[in-house]
Amino acid sequence: MPHFYIKPENIKGNIFYIQEEQVHYLFNVRRFKVNDDIMLFDGKGNSYAAKIDLINKNKVSGHLLSSSYKMPSPTINLYTCIPKGDRFEWLIEKCSEINVLKIIPINTKRSIIKSISKSKIERYEKISISASSQCGRNDIMQIENPIDFKTACINATKNKNFINILPWENESSTTLKSLIIESKSKSANIFIGPEGGFENEEIEFAKFLNIDTITLGKNILRTETAAIAASILITQLTN
Repeated sequence: MPHFYIKPENIKGNIFYIQEEQVHYLFNVRRFKVNDDIMLFDGKGNSYAAKIDLINKNKVSGHLLSSSYKMPSPTINLYTCIPKGDRFEWLIEKCSEINVLKIIPINTKRSIIKSISKSKIERYEKISISASSQCGRNDIMQIENPIDFKTACINATKNKNFINILPWENESSTTLKSLIIESKSKSANIFIGPEGGFENEEIEFAKFLNIDTITLGKNILRTETAAIAASILITQLTN
């Protein structure tokens, strides 16, 4: 059964209510009725089995029957340049489906898109919510505002419980599997470059901070392909 997003503040004790955009979908599209069972999630890791007590074109309300809590494992933060066109929206959707915890856009010397408008951030958040609803995820993947590459590297390496990896086309020997076996970590920060790749000075800065360059194979991958491939590999290798 698909589950539907509910703002945490719309749960009071064991009573819930839904307003705004979701109401139209539940009432007119899905045609839920009084006494129907429904699954809800609050974006904070909580999922609820619930029953509808009232539903009309303005409001849905009811009571909770049970709850459970689950957050993504492993923890994956994706530091990525923004690809052109609608490919970033596709990346957001797919990263949500494969349990990436957070996307932090980064600006490198070869980045093409370096800023995100408030309206686009809001659109990206809706895509993330929709993906969580579709795939049964209890939380919502966060999308942050862009930061510069060096700041991202410094921020990521502060937490010593994470491995920090950077897929690079000139790396031929170090694999993700070997790093995970060595570190035994279940949390990772992934750095993905722009279409033109990282500049050598950026690679050297990352290595200086002990961010490991890895190979994802012989082919040169697009930004979104590399991000998805690395995230899936981490999930498979740490579970």
